[in-house]
Amino acid sequence: MLSRGAGILVKVLFLIYVGMVLFFCFFNISMPDMELPQYFLGIRIDRYFHFIMFLPYPFIGWLTYRYSRHLGKYKEFASGLTFVTGLLFAVGTELVQKYLLVARDGDILDFVADFIGILVGTIIVRFIGEWMISVAERLVPDKKQN
Repeated sequence: MLSRGAGILVKVLFLIYVGMVLFFCFFNISMPDMELPQYFLGIRIDRYFHFIMFLPYPFIGWLTYRYSRHLGKYKEFASGLTFVTGLLFAVGTELVQKYLLVARDGDILDFVADFIGILVGTIIVRFIGEWMISVAERLVPDKKQN
């Protein structure tokens, strides 16, 4: 039985993560005095940021699904659900940037970087997911079990 405290912690972390991704995707952050290199290893720097920004999604998303009381017997599909919802989240952010924001521009290659981050994260979660639950359970033990 998964502890309620760990489930609440996971859901709060999920909301914070989603909020931060939306902030970085939708708000124009410009630093005119700061000059960053445009490319690294032939890839635009912002693609690395997209990869890094979406890499955590499978970890926190999978935990959120596993702690959901509404999934019941479908928890075995948490990895697939995480992957699909991550892709929908990435597509949504790019579409909003392309069609609804003047200061931002949606880009298919940004989505490709998001996709790769989600894919890599999902593959890692398939191997360490159960360990992540044991860590969450140790961080926030259920008071009823003590």
